Amino acid sequence: MQNEILNFRPEKEGTAKLFHNPILDLLTRTSPWVIIPLDLFISGVLVIIGIFHFHLSIRLFPWLFISGMLTWTLTEYLMHRFAFHFPAKSPLGQKAVYTIHLVHHHYPHDEDRLFQPPLVNILLAAIFTFIFFLILGPKAFFFSPGFVVGYILYSSLHFSIHKFKPPFPFMQKIWRHHNLHHYRCPDRAFGVSSPFWDLVFGTMPHQEFSKTSHKNMEET
Repeated sequence: MQNEILNFRPEKEGTAKLFHNPILDLLTRTSPWVIIPLDLFISGVLVIIGIFHFHLSIRLFPWLFISGMLTWTLTEYLMHRFAFHFPAKSPLGQKAVYTIHLVHHHYPHDEDRLFQPPLVNILLAAIFTFIFFLILGPKAFFFSPGFVVGYILYSSLHFSIHKFKPPFPFMQKIWRHHNLHHYRCPDRAFGVSSPFWDLVFGTMPHQEFSKTSHKNMEET
């Protein structure tokens, strides 16, 4: 299935049914109007715990919050490159990778799957907060909200790329970068928020791809 993903033509419209059970399939779908308020609530609760339970100094908040946001950009890149595009060999592994991400490559405009569904979202927030707590101690309750808000900004940008034209001329390069990943080189251009980590790790699209227009990409 992985090789098929790298050599297929994406559908412009439509959706995929990932599970025969309608309830399970429904759990793979969501909306920004669900996830954004949910994540803002999670971030707020974490900050409140940090202040009132662990008595963290509010002066630490801006630096830890911004550090969390920046850490998200690297996490986004690493997860997209190594987990979401994992070259699974077994049928079960291929099904898992397809369900987690590669279905989005088949149906890039399916807005129901442009954000992580709520249960997955809550689970990942809990796992990452626990990891950060092991590393940072109580400071994780100021660091994790930045990480979560980084996810909100990333997912909102990703949603916008697939639903709208770039609102400002300077954002055209970000739109083009992600569309190159979808329509020309799915083994490159893993950064959605920015191409910075693609530059660092050498996964920028080749020059001949970079010159391709957005219109031509979607017509191919």
